[in-house]
Amino acid sequence: MPVTRRFLLAAGASLPLAAPALAQAPAWPSRPVTIVVAFAPGGAADVLARIIAQQLSTQLGQPFVVENRVGGGGTLSAAAVAQARPDGQTLLLLTSGHAVNETLAPARGYDILRDLKPAALFAETPYWLVTPPNRATSLADLLEKAKKEPMTFASGGPGGLAHLLGEMLRQDTKLDLTHIPYRGNSPALTDLLAGRVDMLFDNSGAVVDHIKGGRLKALATTSAARLPATPDVPTMAEQGFPDFVVSAWLGLAAPAATDPRIVARLADEVAKAVASPEVVARINTAGAEPKLLDAEGFQALVQREIPRWAEVIKTGNVTVN
Repeated sequence: MPVTRRFLLAAGASLPLAAPALAQAPAWPSRPVTIVVAFAPGGAADVLARIIAQQLSTQLGQPFVVENRVGGGGTLSAAAVAQARPDGQTLLLLTSGHAVNETLAPARGYDILRDLKPAALFAETPYWLVTPPNRATSLADLLEKAKKEPMTFASGGPGGLAHLLGEMLRQDTKLDLTHIPYRGNSPALTDLLAGRVDMLFDNSGAVVDHIKGGRLKALATTSAARLPATPDVPTMAEQGFPDFVVSAWLGLAAPAATDPRIVARLADEVAKAVASPEVVARINTAGAEPKLLDAEGFQALVQREIPRWAEVIKTGNVTVN
């Protein structure tokens, strides 16, 4: 049959009808979805993961199940998801700690930007800088005292953000600040309350209770703006540290080869979840703030955070040993 202009027009007219079928996204989720979490059950990150998991289960009609895979400072969880089948059925609770590990754990066996696909950020938790009430009246007062005598800062363990924030303060001020690591945030907070250490960067719900109860003095927050829970506490930026805007952040990531349409669907569903007033209230109760970034924005955040913490770690010769 000769190829006529009428034939070409007819063929062209039929293409849009076929295209949607070819571009149809894969069915997802097709079975229960696992969210791998690097932290123990009951901790803040675990609680937040379960909040988002429960809401996604409701929205998508498939269970989203949290699997706690603790160890290696978070590297075991990320490695497991990086090596998982890229079908969107295994996700990672990707946190700021994973960005830190890109420098702190060179033998981790994966690369975030190569082997994982950040899909959606959903929460962040800024820090308070706290001291015993009789230690200082303000950040300026604390730093002035630190010029005259050595001071200590606690953390829940080497390499965590509380440690790196103290290290940032030491590097920025050139003061004699000594890191005192603990096996977890709770014992660090206990010793701070007892006055055995001088200061602590903390983002737990417990620290807010101690601030409001007068048992601890909040000198600053690391948030971009003052926090609703402590509106009278100025930010670090307000007090002469413009680059000291830091939050622990949490989002969901998939294996890098996951179909982009699944990643986009996940991002859309997380956005819908965070738009729910009930979810917002539960995130706030867990001591965090809702913070939404799509895949592109989340990827850009991770790309910024890796070199930021690399500089702090290398300048301070920080190790986890």
